[in-house]
Amino acid sequence: MNNSNKVVDFFVGQPTYNDDKDYAAFAYFSAPLNMFFLACLLLHSVYLVIFSYCMIPVMLMINGICVVMYTLFTFLLRRFKGSWLPCTLLAAIELFVHQVLTVRFFGIAPGFQYLLIPLMFITVFIRKKGEIFKFIRKLIILLAAGTFICLVVFFSDLEPQYTLPENIVTTLLVINCITSFTVTHIFTGRVVHSLDEKRSELNTSVNEKTDEIASMQNQIIISFANIIEARDGSTGKHVKRTSEYVEALVKELHRSGDYKEVLDERYMHDTMMAAPLHDIGKITIPDSILTKAGRLTQQEFETIKLHTVSGKKIIEEAMADIEDSQFLEVAKSVALSHHECWDGSGYPHGISGDDIPLCARIMTIADYFDALVAKRSYKAALPTSVVFDNIKEQRGKKFDPVVTDAFLRIREKIDAIAKANAD
Repeated sequence: MNNSNKVVDFFVGQPTYNDDKDYAAFAYFSAPLNMFFLACLLLHSVYLVIFSYCMIPVMLMINGICVVMYTLFTFLLRRFKGSWLPCTLLAAIELFVHQVLTVRFFGIAPGFQYLLIPLMFITVFIRKKGEIFKFIRKLIILLAAGTFICLVVFFSDLEPQYTLPENIVTTLLVINCITSFTVTHIFTGRVVHSLDEKRSELNTSVNEKTDEIASMQNQIIISFANIIEARDGSTGKHVKRTSEYVEALVKELHRSGDYKEVLDERYMHDTMMAAPLHDIGKITIPDSILTKAGRLTQQEFETIKLHTVSGKKIIEEAMADIEDSQFLEVAKSVALSHHECWDGSGYPHGISGDDIPLCARIMTIADYFDALVAKRSYKAALPTSVVFDNIKEQRGKKFDPVVTDAFLRIREKIDAIAKANAD
């Protein structure tokens, strides 16, 4: 960092101690306050020149003290924790005294009182509780508001003790008014900007934490689902494959504008998150039935069918305290209805058409495809080309026609997922 950058950073950068959790709340405040002190320092330096030219010793002394004060304030603010509060209070007192003396000695209202406006903003940032801090907040407001009113209303008509040349009076008026409004604008602008940065950082942090939690929850769901799937001879990749099929399918439906009244970003996300839970009800099915190598009896098949109802019940009970009611409904629908058929020939309730939730209709075709292309202890894997032909034949029978068409449109992507995650 070169010297010019160091100087700029000194006045507009953040003190390193604001990394301390006890002072981080004031990090957005220190830079604007530094700029405020710097403006006052420069202004009083100009006054020194003007009053030296006019040879007015009392104002030379006052402005000399002010230059020293604001120089000290700037260094204290950068170097010492908590120094912003006493420095600001002393600055408020200095503004009051300086303005009163200026009006009293010269009978002019140079507009410097407008610098008191930003001081009122300081009270917004004194957030700590307690009687002392309440008193400080009230004191700042009273000092700023009282000084402003007194200077504007009561001191403007005093008989001046000194008569300044007209060009000096005009210069003072111009300098003070421009500086007053400029500093107020910069000060409040920097505070607002700093607050926006803090808000943005907080939002980013919250979003990152939310994403981490969501990712962790998803991994827990997938791991739990894999354990359940492993009971019926699956290697655990069934969950991964079907989840990826569902993701590809919902994105294709959304891209093509199908079911746009239902399939918004939220519904897509919930459907993808719920996909790993579709067979969670299998945890209630006895191993003797779930892992049976031969053909199931009718009674055993009826027992297998119950995993849909059990899955819905498990999700209801396990996620009863979840505030996200929409996700809960999608997850229950996927678990309960992913074996329902478009023509009403499915189970457990034999519903048909649009009565079957869209998320379940999507899950149905993904689960069916993987059941046929995956190898099991009781059956060989079928080629994907054969399965795609089978699905095409079942369009409007077992499967929703619109969902089927979307699935067939992404045939290459589905095929790639199957091969990349083969058992």
